[in-house]
Amino acid sequence: MILKTELLGLGALITAAAAPVQAQDFYAGRQVNMLIGSGTGGGYDTYARLFIRHWPKYIPGNPTIVPQNLPAAGSLVAMNTLANSSPRDGSTIGAVQNHIGVEPFMGVTGPVENAKYDGRQMNWLGSASKEYPLVVVTDSSKITDFRQLLEKPVIVGSSGVATSDTVYARILNDFVGTKFKIIDGYKDQPQLALAMEQGEISGRAGWFLSSVMTTQSTQLEQGKLRILAQVAVDKHPDLPNVPLVTDFIDSPDKRAKLEFSLAWLPMGRPYVAPPGVPADRVKLLRDSFMQAAKDPELLAEARKMKLEISPLSGEEIQALMTRLYATPKDVVDSVRSIMVAK
Repeated sequence: MILKTELLGLGALITAAAAPVQAQDFYAGRQVNMLIGSGTGGGYDTYARLFIRHWPKYIPGNPTIVPQNLPAAGSLVAMNTLANSSPRDGSTIGAVQNHIGVEPFMGVTGPVENAKYDGRQMNWLGSASKEYPLVVVTDSSKITDFRQLLEKPVIVGSSGVATSDTVYARILNDFVGTKFKIIDGYKDQPQLALAMEQGEISGRAGWFLSSVMTTQSTQLEQGKLRILAQVAVDKHPDLPNVPLVTDFIDSPDKRAKLEFSLAWLPMGRPYVAPPGVPADRVKLLRDSFMQAAKDPELLAEARKMKLEISPLSGEEIQALMTRLYATPKDVVDSVRSIMVAK
């Protein structure tokens, strides 16, 4: 005789086994929309389109992923759209800038109330790489050493008040003593590159290594661009002789606050789904993302494009969000007062 408890246990097993099947069936022949919270041609867009070409191979049902760029406000428009108006069924995902998860309490793009979501409630799917912001100048600037930036004003460019080029220029001005003057009115990465070529700006103070290598490797090889420092707490393996900005900080308090301002960079190129997506679909997307990040064809293409692939799982990002939201308010307030445009 089958006991009631045995029947209940059998039912639970059947339910658990059915969930992945339902997720797999959902994506068969489906179009998945990816909202890219940055302009075309830049690093975030380049990474996103690389994964668009390979990720579907690992999603059961082989859906088509279609990109849609929503570059306004440093990915805030894309994130608000995902959180509040996108379908919560796994058919819409996002490729967003790495700071956007903490926007609800950091307010880098504007008042914190503009962020209509909680970063802990979003479903983080994974990140393609860890990011290393760099201080990069043109050869025509005649600047050859980071210490020169402590002595005279230097004009740097940015594509918006919430981008790393603006945020870390402010951080370095306050914590290290640089004298960057920031022009943040450029539309996108190609415009910034043109502005450097034409001498409108002398460089950038938060340019991600992955983006530099993707778009400017020839200029680096020809000596037209010079990397002066890494805005990080540890060196990238490929830049052992480039100093860290922390090498120029004497104050332990400033060093601690700088480290907090860099704390979300391990999720350098993150992908995210809305809150409320069924757990089995979230797991499927997370697992397939990590599989895609190890795909030989993707890695070969990434090497040709000079893109670094150092993935972080969705579960790791979710845990990072929890830790960041638990940061003491005085530390958050201090760093935010520097990062946020006056």
